[in-house]
Amino acid sequence: MVRSGHYIEYDEKNDEIMVANAFAQAILFFRGAVDGEEAPIRILMGPHTQIQSPDFGLSIDNVNDELYVTEHERILVFPRKANGDVAPIRILEGPKTELANLWGTAAVRGVGVDPIHNVLVVTGYFQNRGHVLIFDRTASGNTAPIRKIAGPKTGIQGASYSLRVHPPKGWIFTQAMGGIGVWSVFDSGEIPPKYLLLKAGTRAGGGGGGEGGGDGAGEGGGGLGSRFTFNPKTKELFNNSGAEIEAYSVPEIF
Repeated sequence: MVRSGHYIEYDEKNDEIMVANAFAQAILFFRGAVDGEEAPIRILMGPHTQIQSPDFGLSIDNVNDELYVTEHERILVFPRKANGDVAPIRILEGPKTELANLWGTAAVRGVGVDPIHNVLVVTGYFQNRGHVLIFDRTASGNTAPIRKIAGPKTGIQGASYSLRVHPPKGWIFTQAMGGIGVWSVFDSGEIPPKYLLLKAGTRAGGGGGGEGGGDGAGEGGGGLGSRFTFNPKTKELFNNSGAEIEAYSVPEIF
């Protein structure tokens, strides 16, 4: 564990913590009850993995037992229990995917899997804005998305590391308009979110100047949508604002 461990994901079903470590070019797996100076139970690392900069997102598909790892312009897919120098079983990359951002260094940011509706959801940058790309779950190689949410009316101005999906209802959560927007996995085109969560006393909008020209909130700026997760059992959403963790009750969404 070093300073470069920027992204962490928890696998509730298997009670494991996953850490993406860019310096080591590795994914580290720990017991859910890890404590103190305890070694990982698995390390996914080595030239065959093709992992180079796993800094922007991880997702687990517990139905199909797969691990998704984001790189700057591609998605690597591994068996969930992969350990050591294991090659990916699928790689999604190429111009048709629209994962690359030819206008800046920032591209793919977040990834989520919906095994109920059989889709893979990716958030990233395109030109000076963000977009949400929806692929068939098993998409591989230079495959185009089946749907795309993008454009000024969406309010997506950046790309959040904390893209989340809620498969039971087919929801996509990502930052938009200075808050958190919620779309359906069946949405496509330039459409506003079905729900928009904003802090009290603020109005829909958004800043600028984040990496790649996106909204600064999407780049860890501490705004609503920068770093967030949710608990559908309690119908709450938790946001890391930088100085504190905020909890919001959103029963109408769950």
